[in-house]
Amino acid sequence: MTNGGIFGPKLSGKTTLGIALSRQFWQKEQRRTLVLDPHLEEWGEHAKSYEDEAEFWKAVWSVQNCLIIVEEAAATIRRERSLVPVFTRLRHNHHKLLVIGHSGMDLLPVMRQQLDLIFLFRQPKSAATVWAETFTEDRLLQSMKLKQFQFIRCELYQKPQTMILGKGKTDSPT
Repeated sequence: MTNGGIFGPKLSGKTTLGIALSRQFWQKEQRRTLVLDPHLEEWGEHAKSYEDEAEFWKAVWSVQNCLIIVEEAAATIRRERSLVPVFTRLRHNHHKLLVIGHSGMDLLPVMRQQLDLIFLFRQPKSAATVWAETFTEDRLLQSMKLKQFQFIRCELYQKPQTMILGKGKTDSPT
């Protein structure tokens, strides 16, 4: 993963999945996490959380080789054109990016097109259609039928996998 996203409705497990991925990157790669989180959740000892956006972005661009997590994309990214370089240039600092939000539509199309891995919890038809088109993968339309804590993991050029938070792969999204 270079740029990833986790999207779904409230209480679907987005932040729980983000915290688990952050721990995985720490355990496997010793990659620290910088998190922009308006709620200041507990992300672990390997992570530093920021509530202030200016302070967060200053830290992001001044270090290398971190997992960068931007929580609550509707409030933090806000389709802000000035943040396009986060999606297009952050990898030059050897960072990995993970954006978490209710809807991928909170990102500009150019931002969505830079994602190479997505985790989709239940999606409305309009969002599922956009993701299916963005990843050229019709199986992402199945995200409309997911139950709580189910998600589809889709990596660019790979077959999507339906999973349940904390349980691994399942056979069917319904």
